[in-house]
Amino acid sequence: MRHMKYLLTSLLAIVAAFAVSATALAAGTGSITITPPDDVDTDQTITYTIYKVFDADGNGENISYKLVSGKTTAPAGFTVDSAGNVSFSGDLTQSDIDAIAAYVTDSDIVGTATSTGGNPAVIDNLPNGYYYITTTTGTAVIVNSTNPNVEVKDKNTVPTVDKKITGASSYDADGKQALAQVGTSVNYAATITVGEGATGYVFKDTMGAGLSYNGDLAVTGGTEGTDYSVAVSGNQITVTFEDSFVTAQDTIEITYSATVTSDALQDDPANNTATISYGNNQEFTSQPSETKVYNAKLTVAKQDGNGDPLPGAGFVIKNADGNYYKLENGVVSWVASIDDATEYVSDSSGSVQAFTGLANGTYTLVEKTVPAGYNKAADSSFTVNANDYTASNLSQEATVTNNAGSELPSTGGMGTTILYVIGAACVIGAGVYLFRKKRLEA
Repeated sequence: MRHMKYLLTSLLAIVAAFAVSATALAAGTGSITITPPDDVDTDQTITYTIYKVFDADGNGENISYKLVSGKTTAPAGFTVDSAGNVSFSGDLTQSDIDAIAAYVTDSDIVGTATSTGGNPAVIDNLPNGYYYITTTTGTAVIVNSTNPNVEVKDKNTVPTVDKKITGASSYDADGKQALAQVGTSVNYAATITVGEGATGYVFKDTMGAGLSYNGDLAVTGGTEGTDYSVAVSGNQITVTFEDSFVTAQDTIEITYSATVTSDALQDDPANNTATISYGNNQEFTSQPSETKVYNAKLTVAKQDGNGDPLPGAGFVIKNADGNYYKLENGVVSWVASIDDATEYVSDSSGSVQAFTGLANGTYTLVEKTVPAGYNKAADSSFTVNANDYTASNLSQEATVTNNAGSELPSTGGMGTTILYVIGAACVIGAGVYLFRKKRLEA
């Protein structure tokens, strides 16, 4: 009886220490009711598998245990006498739990129970016995029981992941949104909070159009190939962790980066979403953690002094450093010479192709090519504000007016006319003088 007391005390201790469980049911039949972990998704289903480890018999106060028919040995750490009575002394340790897990087989399964969301799982009509329970989250649950029915709390906890932007042209304090120029890199950090007991961790980051993974993922304190492996397929990064590495951590830190690509010119923002899958077959998935990367554009409309569309005007933009925008092979860069800049020319409707892929900053719109017969428009500036993700900031518009030129004053024609007038006056004057002189002589 003293051995049974030790066994009962040990089982109570293991409930608190490991949130795992074994249950003893006395004479007759009973039930096990399992309350799922806290914070489980409302639609998440967990399946519990119940293994019978020993037969049990009792009177409601005292319980004795025997080997199940067909068994000749007990798990390591348990003692069996010549009559098949099972006893245990001391405190159960994790190695004892592991020994029970190795001891039971599929032939020892007596039933399963399923919970959905926070609703408990119940299995009825269990024969007398000491039971070992596992869950599809990947963790064993051992529950100490009362006689005859058992209510147990699954103390496993749900892992979480929080991904943040840690480097970009500008990004919010919470790291969920950023502004970045096309062709530049954005840095990410994902923090996994390890759940109590869950195994089979797989981290996934799915990148939307506009982001290209740079192949630089690292796990703090971990070694690729030993503690984890990385696979990339299309736009998804998958990191598979070894259980031994996960269980030794409270949190797991992952860092990596991606380049904002030309696809982001049409797909703002560039999204990516991280999750943690876990369980025996990764059948459970954490809440997603999403970030968004934006870039800005400027659209120009060209008109004449009457407000009519004006084609043939070419524009460039320059940044605060005096360098000019150049878009080549889907990458934005800034060049020193205006002659090397990307120039967009207004069409018959006065529309100018948008300058896209801009980060936050102050820019100047410059008319490089002026339509014949018109004066050059004055330069104008516009600002893309940091941490402002509204449409008015990210999709700016400018209307530029060119006025028709006037004819400059001319001096060449007027000078010739004056010469003609003076010459004619001189000829007439000379004729009058000669006529009057001849009359006087006569």
